[in-house]
Amino acid sequence: SKLDKSCYAVHDLLFDQSPDSMPVGNLGMSHTEYFQERKNYMLDFPSAKPMIAVMGRNRKIIHMPAEIVCANEIDDELKSQLPQITSFKPDHRNKAIENIKRFLIPGAQKSKGMSGLLPAVGIILSEERLRVPAVVLPAPIIQAAGIRVDSSRPNWSSQLARAKFQVEPNEVVELNVVVIHHRSIGWEGPYGKIANMINGFEARYRFPRTPFKVVRVEDDMERHWGAVETHFGSSQQLPPNLFVVDFTKPRTVVDAAYPVVKKLFAEGGYLSQFVNFKKNDHERPRNQRRSDTILGGVARQILTKAGVNIWWTEIPRSSPLPAIFVGVDVYHAPRQYDPQTRSRVGKPSVAAIVVRLVRDRLSQSKIECYSETFVRDAGNQPDSGRHTNHASFVNHLYFL
Repeated sequence: SKLDKSCYAVHDLLFDQSPDSMPVGNLGMSHTEYFQERKNYMLDFPSAKPMIAVMGRNRKIIHMPAEIVCANEIDDELKSQLPQITSFKPDHRNKAIENIKRFLIPGAQKSKGMSGLLPAVGIILSEERLRVPAVVLPAPIIQAAGIRVDSSRPNWSSQLARAKFQVEPNEVVELNVVVIHHRSIGWEGPYGKIANMINGFEARYRFPRTPFKVVRVEDDMERHWGAVETHFGSSQQLPPNLFVVDFTKPRTVVDAAYPVVKKLFAEGGYLSQFVNFKKNDHERPRNQRRSDTILGGVARQILTKAGVNIWWTEIPRSSPLPAIFVGVDVYHAPRQYDPQTRSRVGKPSVAAIVVRLVRDRLSQSKIECYSETFVRDAGNQPDSGRHTNHASFVNHLYFL
């Protein structure tokens, strides 16, 4: 609650109640009146639904207006389980459908003067189900450098960490790493962990024990990107195979300097990876397991950016070829406060589409792909069936 900073477990959401409509126990007043008189707080949205039921003292259910509730971010491990939590197996789905039918067929509703909910409005529910033919494709095999990933497990990261590419020593490329770090961050420990994780894959690209260069930056944004301009300007003689690791610690969770610095690296043709120390101090982590998980993901991202296929799938032989595989995603920038409108406004969102063509079984290892990015209105999700994606398909077929 943003009023008393207390934490509660959410028990239920009452979508038919609002602070105006819901009374407070036996006090003879609504929640709107209660917060105004007892808490000295005027609700901005007294008629807004739902009301939030939470577990109070002595396991007693209390109710709160939605506008005073601040939710914590869902844990990463729980996020990975959401598809399983929200999905239903066929037998459960079939049982639920049969249960719903009991209340919709004629004679099932016993209310006075009613022979059924749907028949009461002139709709008759058929006893038979429509049958739709479907082809069930086998799940693809997911490989990671000799490791077969168990797709039934919710977390793949622990399995990917065991992958070994076993590249011959004469094919190894040692990257020239530049470490940029906030002045309060001791970079040696986190860099050493990331380097050990990267080199543990025995892939083609490796990190050296000692970076090529270490750049220390101060707090404010101008000094951050100013240091980048100084060390990566056109007048600087930099070696090939350069990779930049930026250990940043912004004043807020959202790093305002990130898009500027990232653009400078992109324009210079330098691969880069940012590690944010604001929420997780990887130098002195309070949760070592979480820190190791994040740094493990960083190591895999670095290898992927350098050109290593960390994991891949084998297309089932029952799948017809040639075929195209389409990936669509969108990034929504966090809303920021606008002093002119006195409200939080969203920046335009960025959508991307990637189309990959697989011609035949023999060419699975040959990557033929086409990608496009689009600017969209803030918070606007891409529609997979609309003209933007259709144009991308046409462009893809034209270029490939």
